[in-house]
Amino acid sequence: MENTLQKEIDLMAKAIKTDNYPMSIGELSNLYQDGDLKINPIYQRMFRWDITQQSALIESILLNIPIPPIYVYQNEKGKWNLIDGQQRLSTIFKFMGILKKDLEDEDGEELVESEPLTRTKFLPSLEGKYWDNEDESISLTDAQRRYIKRAKILIIIIDKSSDEFAQYEMFQRLNTGGSHLSPQEIRNCILVMKNEEIYKKLRDMSKYQNFVNAIPISEKDSEEQGYLELVVKYLVLRYSKFEISDSENYNNFLTDEILKLINDESIDFEKEEELFKKTFDLLYKEMDENSFKKYDKQKDRSCGAVLVGAYEAIIPGLTENIEYYLENADELKQSIKELYSTEQYLAATKRGIRPVGRIKRLAEFSKENFLSGKQH
Repeated sequence: MENTLQKEIDLMAKAIKTDNYPMSIGELSNLYQDGDLKINPIYQRMFRWDITQQSALIESILLNIPIPPIYVYQNEKGKWNLIDGQQRLSTIFKFMGILKKDLEDEDGEELVESEPLTRTKFLPSLEGKYWDNEDESISLTDAQRRYIKRAKILIIIIDKSSDEFAQYEMFQRLNTGGSHLSPQEIRNCILVMKNEEIYKKLRDMSKYQNFVNAIPISEKDSEEQGYLELVVKYLVLRYSKFEISDSENYNNFLTDEILKLINDESIDFEKEEELFKKTFDLLYKEMDENSFKKYDKQKDRSCGAVLVGAYEAIIPGLTENIEYYLENADELKQSIKELYSTEQYLAATKRGIRPVGRIKRLAEFSKENFLSGKQH
């Protein structure tokens, strides 16, 4: 009888389609310049390494110190989109003088201005060096440039035909180059693969000014796609049937649900965007940046950080009854203020409740609590 473990291995091996091989920096730079390697897909973080970090990478290449693999996914046209390694490739291409200023414009011709390196731990003479300069005293030599172009980096290629679960699990396990992917950054990879147009719609929604104004999150959370995750959660709160165990992993739940929604032809994403804007226009107008901060009765004001529980307890019910609350804004403000002292909210947000259990309870409570014409 065939070993059960081997059956599982064989099944998943068919679902995960990858390849890997070392490629020289010269070859990678040619792919990039030809448009066959996109180093800033729309789901990636922006290039933000400082010159010290950039110089340390060039030092590692010159000293033959291994650098982590670069992860790409191959689309149906055979082109590569970067999954992980943007800071490294951007650093190399910027130093070489070929990095495009508009990283989302494949045909962009304007280049990022080259910047001199700074001294490093092992190569202090890198101070002030350029890739190539008429002044030989501040330029790498021909031999040094050739050495860098011939240096190899391992490329891990994930094929688009891998199934969604396998893709998500692989992205989730990426932990390279000191640049950890947040759960939403991983989710972005899958969303782009599944439906880039809807992904762009969600991204546009995440930048809507009154939405951003109403939910002041930290710079770190914002960099790690926190606003986009809130847009994903907004749609999940509106449409999920929450047929799931409380013990399910929260990030897996959000990913599974949004993938179902972007395939749901009954959802009109144009109308969803209109409703989204209407909702956050109202919240920001009436509550300013306190829309999801706890109301303190004694101080008669909202204070503290933005609460995930508040978001989950307000959005489902408010969006279902938005027309009513546009005409009864004072009632909305009162409902939000009283929310934090309700038995249901306190029970759902108490210590020990798992995130999926919390969101299930609060979504159901929200639809009751913000029912049109509900008396207080």
